[in-house]
Amino acid sequence: MTNLATFLLDAATPIIPSGGTQATTTAPAVAEQAAQQTQAASGLFGNNPVTVIIVYCVIIFAVMYFFSIRPTRKREKKMQEMRNAITVGDTVLLNSGLFGKVADVTAECFIIEFGTNKGVKIPVLKQEVFGKREPNLSNKEIEQPKEEPKKQGLFGLGKKKESEEN
Repeated sequence: MTNLATFLLDAATPIIPSGGTQATTTAPAVAEQAAQQTQAASGLFGNNPVTVIIVYCVIIFAVMYFFSIRPTRKREKKMQEMRNAITVGDTVLLNSGLFGKVADVTAECFIIEFGTNKGVKIPVLKQEVFGKREPNLSNKEIEQPKEEPKKQGLFGLGKKKESEEN
C-alpha cells in the first residue's frame, strides 16, 4: 500500500498515456493544464452563480412583459382611443351595464342622459365608459355574422389559399 501511495504522490513519476508512449509532462503540469481547461469550460457565466440568477430574472421579466404587460397596454391604448372618439349624441355602454346618450363632454368626464327622461343628466368619468353601442330594445336576438376562420399554414406563417387545398 505504501508503494502505491508513494507512486501516486511522487511528482517525478512519468505519466504514460493509454497509447503506450511516455509523455513528457509531469503531474503538476497536467494539473495546471486541467485547471486551465476547467476554467475555459466554465462557459458564459463563469463560476459566479449571481450572474446566472440575474440572467434568469431578466428572462422572466422579458416573458412577463410580452405575455402580460404589453397586451394590457395595447388594450388600454385602444380603449383610450375609443373614448377620445366619443362625441355628443353617441350612445354609450358603461362598465355598470347602463346605456346612456352623451349630452356633453368635459375634460375628465361625460355628461350622460339616462332613460327616456331628458332631464336626468349624470356626469360619468371617461374611464367608466366601456364602449359605443346601441341597446337592443327588441325581444329578438341579434345574429352575429359568423366569420370563417382564416386558414393558416404551420405556426401561422403562410396562409393557405383555397386553390391549394383542393
